[in-house]
Amino acid sequence: MISLEQSRKTFHEVRGLPVQNFWKTVFQAQGRDDILRTIRFQEYFAWKPNRSNCPELEVLMENLTDSIPEEWRARGRRIFAGRNLRGQANAEAWQSGEVGVIELNYGFTSAAMIYMVLYSRYFEMISTLGAGILDFIDDDDDETTLMLLEEIGNGGFEPILVADQERNAWRANGVFPAHRLLREIPASRSEDSYHEGVRSIEEFAIAHEYAHHLLGHTNDEYPRSRYVNGKVDEELARLGINFSSYDLNEAQVDELRADALALLMMAGRLAGQVTRPTIYRTMSGAIIGLTVLAHVHDTWVVPGGPDETHPDFLTRYDMVTTLIKNMSRTIPVGPQGDHPFDFLSHLSGFVTLIIDRWLTSNIEGHAPVNVLGLTSWLFERRAEVQEELDQIRAVS
Repeated sequence: MISLEQSRKTFHEVRGLPVQNFWKTVFQAQGRDDILRTIRFQEYFAWKPNRSNCPELEVLMENLTDSIPEEWRARGRRIFAGRNLRGQANAEAWQSGEVGVIELNYGFTSAAMIYMVLYSRYFEMISTLGAGILDFIDDDDDETTLMLLEEIGNGGFEPILVADQERNAWRANGVFPAHRLLREIPASRSEDSYHEGVRSIEEFAIAHEYAHHLLGHTNDEYPRSRYVNGKVDEELARLGINFSSYDLNEAQVDELRADALALLMMAGRLAGQVTRPTIYRTMSGAIIGLTVLAHVHDTWVVPGGPDETHPDFLTRYDMVTTLIKNMSRTIPVGPQGDHPFDFLSHLSGFVTLIIDRWLTSNIEGHAPVNVLGLTSWLFERRAEVQEELDQIRAVS
């Protein structure tokens, strides 16, 4: 049986980390005594690891445990989630005997911070286009219109181009870039909302690995895993998800199932507490998180075969968006027409733009989408969303 104390002890021993707040370890490694001596941070750095070596992950673990049925929680409370100093953009779950661990690499956190900036820049761009597009259309000066559109487009496109150029280095050396376009938070987004976005990406990664433990995918199978799998299957059947529709091997199905359970936990579905905020957070964390992994590790499409352990991005994205949309159908349309479907269209545009830039750098002759093409696509997608929202209004 897993022991939290043994899991915590083993993680720190295996990774050679002191048993203290992870961020204290980071600043010590960087020689930032000025920060460590700052009075207002003293209590924060004095925090001691319990279910995690990081206060933020401790909160995520508590929230995820609260989101699952009571009979699963004894297992969940014994799992330790630890940040380590590795630069690879990844996370993993491992277990042996009394030890159950979720590891989140520092490189994944760095990547989450980068791609949240990319998404923030993209969202700022499409918001500007949406607010001013009628003025552009009414303007008789085509040259000025094109210049203005190009200037707006550069704000969203350039950071994605930089990330596309640097991702090979990230894959080889870890994610620790310092390019200003990948670090500057847009003025339109607050620090709090930016960091909440980053936390949602990390929460999806943690929830995915947490799900592997609950589903019995680690070395020592969880005795209750058959029941957990049955419960997940029941929920997925209600939500119209059937893994047999995907051409996957057993290991890939396990990954897709872990994605699904992560979404059910984050959204509050298992606790009967799906709300507008939980759906938005789930959507942001899962879709941007999967985009991070696909772009950095070049897994948009993977060859089929029995040795492949993970589905490609397109398969995971299809399952995730289908599951999220079906969970969102119970959310009423807001007074301003706001709804998770609308947010999903924004996220899908972001994903499409990153894939397009990747195709441009990898396929000779591929013409990248420009700001005019993006604007046209946004109008078309908005019309489709309106039709979907009208259907929701009709049955609510």
